[in-house]
Amino acid sequence: MKLHEIQPPPGSHHARKRVGRGPGSGHGKTSTRGQKGQGARTSVNLPKTFEGGQTRLTMRTPKLRGFHNKWRKRFAVLNLTRLNRFDDGAEVLPESLLEAGIIKDVGAGIKVLGTGDLNRRLTIHAHRFSVEARRKIEAAGGIAAVIEVPPPIREKTKRAKNQPKPARPAPAEKPETAEKAETAHKPQKAEKAQEAAPVAEASAPAGAARKAKQKTGEERGQTVKPQKGKKKG
Repeated sequence: MKLHEIQPPPGSHHARKRVGRGPGSGHGKTSTRGQKGQGARTSVNLPKTFEGGQTRLTMRTPKLRGFHNKWRKRFAVLNLTRLNRFDDGAEVLPESLLEAGIIKDVGAGIKVLGTGDLNRRLTIHAHRFSVEARRKIEAAGGIAAVIEVPPPIREKTKRAKNQPKPARPAPAEKPETAEKAETAHKPQKAEKAQEAAPVAEASAPAGAARKAKQKTGEERGQTVKPQKGKKKG
């Protein structure tokens, strides 16, 4: 075989369809577009899923129906038969499983199932073990070590409007604090009494002098003018 004799396999290449060459070209007078209509016009941009106006298949198929638990925990499932590649007496950790390509992602944790037989004495660290897997691991002389995961932190839920607030017990006051509070208030009261005493003493002589003047005026027969004050309504 020579280079000029090489040809592509039959059916892999087709001649380009040349339209608009008249009815004698084999593609009809209207260039395989038919007569008058949306498909016969230029710049027709119909989606591939268009079905003539009826509800398309992509709209008829069900989507996201039913209950989907967004808090579902997805575990990386692992069978015992895939652990025979490790050496006898090795310690299998999640990191070693990822490096070996046995699992792609840890997810919510690793769960070991009892499918197949285990021919190695291994110490397997995983988050969950099935009853059969634990039995086979211990029968082979290995250890099924459970990785403990801390519980998730739950946020406080809102209280319903129709439920009353829980009664909080009043904190009991210690006797020492009560005594300190009383002693703290006593000096303030004494200071207020001392401030009010000079004011009372200053007002007392003025009142006594007025009464004496009124008496002397009455004895002499003089008319004493009453003091101007606010008119009573």
